[in-house]
Amino acid sequence: MVSFILCLLPALLATTSAQAQTVTCQKCSGSAESCQSPAPTCSVDTAKGGCFTMAEENTLRGTKATGFSRDCMNDFSGVIKDPVTVTLGNGKYLRINIKQCSTDNCNSAVLAVPTVDSTAKEVQCPTCFALNGDPCNTQTIPCTGNEDYCVDFAGTLTKGSEISSTFAAKGCGSASTKEIKAGTSLVSAVYTYTFTKATSKPAEKTTTSGASPALGKFSFALYLPGLTGLLLVKLLS
Repeated sequence: MVSFILCLLPALLATTSAQAQTVTCQKCSGSAESCQSPAPTCSVDTAKGGCFTMAEENTLRGTKATGFSRDCMNDFSGVIKDPVTVTLGNGKYLRINIKQCSTDNCNSAVLAVPTVDSTAKEVQCPTCFALNGDPCNTQTIPCTGNEDYCVDFAGTLTKGSEISSTFAAKGCGSASTKEIKAGTSLVSAVYTYTFTKATSKPAEKTTTSGASPALGKFSFALYLPGLTGLLLVKLLS
């Protein structure tokens, strides 16, 4: 029994060591230009967390705002792992790129803001954005690129120590928006978004322009007997 425990001990120690591995991460915030090496560092246990990098661009307040950050995160669970893009119409959009990793200084590279292909898709969503209780007047637009989900968000956005602003937003979003849930927060490189409402569902097919659906090829057959009768009356009169 003693010999068995002695044989098992190195494996247990190796497992414990792997679970308790600590890595060094770059730590900074501001812009990609200001976050150049050498930069401050932090340490984190990789059992649940690690290093992360985040880049953001948005036009939610009418002008382009950008941000870039690197840091340690103790727990990656519940954190969105894929880029998030949302188009809200009237020139307003949100683009967030996120990268997680778990080796020394793995977050030292510059992370680019995600882009959205301008090619229109055959799906559409209602879009709008409003701050501080303003009405969120919707306008339906075709979605583009990889944004084929309709989102409906509400909550607050905060930048640093400034007073939070309430917001309501609808638009076309990437599939990663499905991970955003009501009651959660998304801490990005510019704002902290706290969601009181968050729904994301596949976008509907774009309504084609032209003849009314009631006059489609199948519905037209319903009108044919009446049209035939009118034609006979005209010929006999």
